[in-house]
Amino acid sequence: MQNDIKVHFSDNSVKMEIMETDPELHGRPNSFCDDTQDMPDQLYPPVGVDERDGHFSGSGIEESDRVDVCDSTALLQAVVFVEDAVHYRSINHKTDRVSLWYYRVYYSRIVQWSLSLAIATILLVAFFEYPSSITSGNSSDPRYRGQRLNPPCGVMEAIEITCLLIFTADLGMKTYLRGTKQFFKSPWLIAYVLVIIASLVDWIFTINGSCGTMVRFRRMLRPFFLLQNSTLMKKTVRSIIRTLPKVASVLLLLLVHLYFFTMVGMLIFPQPQHAISPGSKTASPSPDKKQSTDLPTTQPPITADKYAEATLFFPDILTGFMSLFILLTTANNPDVTMPAYMFNRFYCLYFIVFLIIGLYFFFNMLTAVIYNEFRGYLLHSMQSSLLRRRLGFQAAFEMLRRQGRPTLTTARINIGTTLSVSVVKAVVLQTNMKKSAKAAIIADLDENMGGSLTSTDFQQLFDVLDRVTSRRRKPPVILKNNRYLRKLQHCITHRFYNYCGAFVAMCNVIVISVEVQFEYDSSFYDRDNILSSVNFIFILYYVLEQLLKIWAYGCKRYAMSKLNIFDGLLTLLLVFIEIMYAVVNGNLFGPKGNNIDSEAIPLFDLVRIINILIIFRLFRLITHFQTMSVIAATLFGLIRNLRAFIGILVVIYYSFAAIGMELFSDAIPMPSSTNLSDSSQIVCGSYNQLQYWANNFDDFAAALVVLFDIMVVNNWHVFLKEYADVTSKWSHLFFIAWYFVSVLVCLNVFTALILENFITKWDREQQVLRTGDPNNQPSYQMSVHTMFKDALIEPTEEELMEALRSQPHMKALHL
Repeated sequence: MQNDIKVHFSDNSVKMEIMETDPELHGRPNSFCDDTQDMPDQLYPPVGVDERDGHFSGSGIEESDRVDVCDSTALLQAVVFVEDAVHYRSINHKTDRVSLWYYRVYYSRIVQWSLSLAIATILLVAFFEYPSSITSGNSSDPRYRGQRLNPPCGVMEAIEITCLLIFTADLGMKTYLRGTKQFFKSPWLIAYVLVIIASLVDWIFTINGSCGTMVRFRRMLRPFFLLQNSTLMKKTVRSIIRTLPKVASVLLLLLVHLYFFTMVGMLIFPQPQHAISPGSKTASPSPDKKQSTDLPTTQPPITADKYAEATLFFPDILTGFMSLFILLTTANNPDVTMPAYMFNRFYCLYFIVFLIIGLYFFFNMLTAVIYNEFRGYLLHSMQSSLLRRRLGFQAAFEMLRRQGRPTLTTARINIGTTLSVSVVKAVVLQTNMKKSAKAAIIADLDENMGGSLTSTDFQQLFDVLDRVTSRRRKPPVILKNNRYLRKLQHCITHRFYNYCGAFVAMCNVIVISVEVQFEYDSSFYDRDNILSSVNFIFILYYVLEQLLKIWAYGCKRYAMSKLNIFDGLLTLLLVFIEIMYAVVNGNLFGPKGNNIDSEAIPLFDLVRIINILIIFRLFRLITHFQTMSVIAATLFGLIRNLRAFIGILVVIYYSFAAIGMELFSDAIPMPSSTNLSDSSQIVCGSYNQLQYWANNFDDFAAALVVLFDIMVVNNWHVFLKEYADVTSKWSHLFFIAWYFVSVLVCLNVFTALILENFITKWDREQQVLRTGDPNNQPSYQMSVHTMFKDALIEPTEEELMEALRSQPHMKALHL
C-alpha cells in the first residue's frame, strides 16, 4: 500500500500529512515523513491549518497552487540520495525504508564522531602501551629518561578491545547496508575483516602472555582503521599507487646511474695490495728506505694518501653504492669527496658529473613524473567524485519524478520531466547539510515558488555547496557628530593607520632583537632593565591603538575583522602578562618586590613570554602584501583541506615507527662512562661522537622523531651505519624504504598539492582583481574537489541514467 503525503508551505515552513498508513510498518523504525508528530520542530514549524477540513488557511495563494502530492518512500529515498551527493558518498546501498533509516543513523554526527574517537584512541594507545613513551624523565635519551611508566596489564588491552568491538559493529553495519554481494566485491571491506581478525588474534596472544614483551603485529595494522574510514584518503592512496609504475622507470634509471658510477669508482680509486680496514691509519714509510739528508736538495711535496678514498668509501661494491646513494641525498657532501680531492683535484670531476646527472636531472625528473602522473590520477579520481555527486542528485530527482504524482502547473513544460519547487524544498529541508548552504538553496527556491525544475536545474541548484556562502556584510561606520571627532575617526579608519601600527610593531621587534643580541643577561635576569621599560611603552601604544579602533569602527565592525581580533587578543594577553610581571617585580604594588615565590612565577619566564607575544605581532605585516597574503591563505588552506594527505602521512609514520620498534628496539647498547670519556675510542662523526643517544627506536614517540630526522635527510647516514653495525647490513633496506616512501614519493606528492593549491588560489585572486568587482564573483571553497573544478567534465543526463540503471540496488526501483 502506498503512503501519500501532502506538502503544505507557508514561507519557510513545511508540514506533511500521511493520507494512508501502511499497517505493515507497525513496530518498524519509521522515516521522518511517517508521522508529523515525529518531525523536528526546527525543521517543520506548525502552519495555518483549518482543523475542520485540514485545508491550508494561510496567505492569499490558492490551495491548488500550494499542494503537491508525493510518495513518502520516494521522499525518504530522495533525501538520502541528496545527502550522499552532498558528502560524495556512493548510492550503492539498500533503498528500503528500514535500511534507509539505519543508513541515516549510521551517518549521523554522533555515530561518525564516535567512530572517529575510536580510531584516534586506538592510534594513541601506542604511546602508552609497553614500552610506554611516558617516562619519569623528560628525555628519550636512555641516560636521562628514567623509569618507564607502563600501565598495569589489561588497561590498554581493555581500551583496545573496546575499539575493536566498535570496528566490528561498524563492519557489520556497512555489510548490512551494502548487502552481501557488494561486500565481496569491495577489497576494502574484505581487508577490514582480515585486519580485525588478525588484531583480535594478536590481542588474545598478548593477554595469554600476560602482556609480555612479545612482538605485537596488530600495532602495525592499526593505521588501516584510519585509512579505510576516509573515502578521500583511499582515493589519494589509489592515485599514489597508480603513479608508482611510472616512478619505477625513473628509479630504475637512477639505480643504473648509481651502479655505473659505483663500478667506475671501484676502478679509478686505487686500493692497496693488502686491504686496509676502514678507519685505520695509513701505512708508515718502509724502514728499508732511508731518506737522504746529506745533499742540500729541496724536500719533495707532501702528498695525501692515495688509498684513503678506496679504504674509507669504496672498499667493496655495497659500501661504494651506499656512499654514492647518500651523496645523492647530499647528506655526506663533501665528506665523501675530500680524500680523493685532496690527493688529486681532478677527481672532483667524477663527483661533479655524478651529482649533476643524479641530483639535478634524475631527481628533478622524478619530481616532474610524480607531479604529472599523480595530478592526472587525482584529476581522474575527482572526476569520479563529481560523477558520484551528480549520480546522487540524479537519483533523487528520478525518485521524486517517477514515484511521485505530477504537479499541475501553468508552465508549458512536459510535466513528466520536471519537479515542483515545493517538493524540492521539502527534500532540502529534510537534508543534513551546512546551514549556510541550505539557507542559500532555500532562498533560491523561495524566489521560484510555484514553478518547476528540470533535471539540469535540480543539479545546478546544489552548486552552491562548493561556494563560500557564509560571507557577512560589514556594518557601516557610524560617523561622529562633532567635526573634529569625524576627522579623528577618518584618520583611524584609514589604511595608513594600520600601516603605522605595523611599523611600530616592527620597531618594537628590532629593539628586542638588539637587546637580546647585546644585553641578554641584563635584559632577562635584572629586575630593572631597559627592555622591560621599552616594552611597557610599546604595550601602552598597543592598548591605545585598539581602543581607538573600537571607538572609531564600533564593536560590531571591529569584531568583523580577523586582524582586529588577532591584535585585540594579543594586546589583552600582553596587558595580563605585564601586570603579572609588575606584581612579581614589585614595581606595581611595592618598591622592593612582593612576597611571591620566585620559583612559582620566574621573572625570566615572564620576560620571555612578553617578548614572544610582541614578536607575534609581526604577522600583521602579512596582510599588507598581496603575495604574502596568498601564500598564507594557501598554507592555511592546505592545513584545513588536505586532511587526506595528512592522514596518509600519519599512516606511513605510524606503520614505519611500529616496524622500527620491532626491529631496532634497544638495539644500540649504552656505552660505559669510560668509553664516553676516552675520545681515542670514538670515531669522529659517528653516532657516539655526535651524542645521538636520544634518537632511537626504544619507544613509539622516539621512533617518530627518528623517522622525521631521516626524512629531513641531513646526517641520516649516521643512523644507517650505526644500526648496520649493531644489527646487520640488511637494516639498510628499512631506511632506504623509508627514504623512498617519505622523501621521494610523499614529499613530491605534497609538492604537487602545494603547487595546485597555490596556482588555483593565485588564478582566482587575479581573476577577481581583473574584474574589479569581487562581490559579484563566486568564491569557491579551497578543497581537493574544487581544486580541479575548471578541468572537470560534467556528465550528461544520458550518462547519469545509464549509470543509475547499472547500480545493483537501483534496479529494483525500475528506473
